[in-house]
Amino acid sequence: MDFLDRFSPRDRERLLAAAATIRLGRGEVLLRRGEKGGDLFRVAEGELEVVDTRSQPVIVLDVVGKGSVLGEMSFLQESVRSADVRAPEGATLLRWERAQLLRMLDQEPLLAAGFYRALATLLAERSKATVASAATGAMGGGAIPRGPTNEAAAADGRALAEALRRRFMELEPLIRRDRSAAEHELGAALRNFSAALNEALARMSDDDGRVAGGVVAHELHPYTMRSHLGELALDRDSGALGAHGVMAHLLANRAGGDGPLGEMIDAWLLGLPTARGFRERGALALQAILDAIPAEPPVRVFVVSAVGGIVPALCAQLRGRAAAEITCVDGDRAALAALEAEVGVRPRDLRLRLVQEDLAVLCLGASAMRFAPQEILVLDGVFEYLPERVAASLLTWARGALAPGGTLIATSLLPSEDDSVMRHVLGWSLVRRTRPATIRLFEASGFSSLKAYEAAGTGLVAVGV
Repeated sequence: MDFLDRFSPRDRERLLAAAATIRLGRGEVLLRRGEKGGDLFRVAEGELEVVDTRSQPVIVLDVVGKGSVLGEMSFLQESVRSADVRAPEGATLLRWERAQLLRMLDQEPLLAAGFYRALATLLAERSKATVASAATGAMGGGAIPRGPTNEAAAADGRALAEALRRRFMELEPLIRRDRSAAEHELGAALRNFSAALNEALARMSDDDGRVAGGVVAHELHPYTMRSHLGELALDRDSGALGAHGVMAHLLANRAGGDGPLGEMIDAWLLGLPTARGFRERGALALQAILDAIPAEPPVRVFVVSAVGGIVPALCAQLRGRAAAEITCVDGDRAALAALEAEVGVRPRDLRLRLVQEDLAVLCLGASAMRFAPQEILVLDGVFEYLPERVAASLLTWARGALAPGGTLIATSLLPSEDDSVMRHVLGWSLVRRTRPATIRLFEASGFSSLKAYEAAGTGLVAVGV
């Protein structure tokens, strides 16, 4: 909502008359962190980036567009600026000098009442968005429940885990004598375990399945942690959305771990259908992006989530194209920094803009950030963490963020038999949808010309206009 729309026509005219107009060139800095503040600004044309320049890469903390106001906290408290603010492509602003504005408000009590009410409403809306983020938490779901409440289900879980643990202990001496034979037998043991786990869970209620799966996870934890993927997955913060270390190892597909047994377990995990789906769907999504890019510059692509591996590959593909810009939004600063490092040196005409924003807030449509309408929007590695209602909310946001005729490209996961291993052994709970269910979700959100491509039987890339 435009800040001035919060006022009556008379008060709006008074404020406009009291404001000075300033213009910023491309890349020019309006405010610097640590400087004493007080003046109030409203964006009249263009957009501004609020950036953190204390570390590399520079992270965009917020993007504010036409009608947005800046400096309200410094105006109220006369405090120092907390971040740098710059104009990436140039901007026009209205500026109210603090001392002059305070004098005008002192002289006009009715205007002052409306002004401070508008500021209070603005701050309350921002606080509400923060509370919504805290309430939703990370989108990966909480930890899997532990502690058996049904002894029969717990006993089944212990039996499954014990059988596999026994095979691990039997095979460790064989690894030293004949690694090739050990790999063959270990592969068979792990496949048998996965099939037995699926069969046991199919007979149980959801509650009993959680109990049995929790026992399996607990009993196998020392062995799971010997694989590098298991170590990364189980050490990440509970529910972290596709933690970048986990995805980086999964996409690299190079097995590692604690000793030969850990490396073999890791190789098996990396070879699961879901892991292959993660890797192969990225190539399909990249091709869909390239197919959607217009023949004439500029090339602009907006990517939500920094951990799927698409952005580095896209940067490589866009080298040499005129006026290419990729904006990547993620709530994990470490993931954005890792992305910057992976992309490395790039041509002067390829701009990579990194924006930090809570993806839970974005998915709920509660983000205060405003971006120009996009021609290509990519949702990578997000849908597998979202229940139906939140997924629909994200698609509604995406439709509003796209320009008319713009293309949405979203990766997702199909149902797979290895879901029980991902969920109970790695503690990685994923939401899976069939291809028809995904298409219906897109159609209900207003997308047409839908196409869906499968990858390795578990990955899915949906494209809609």
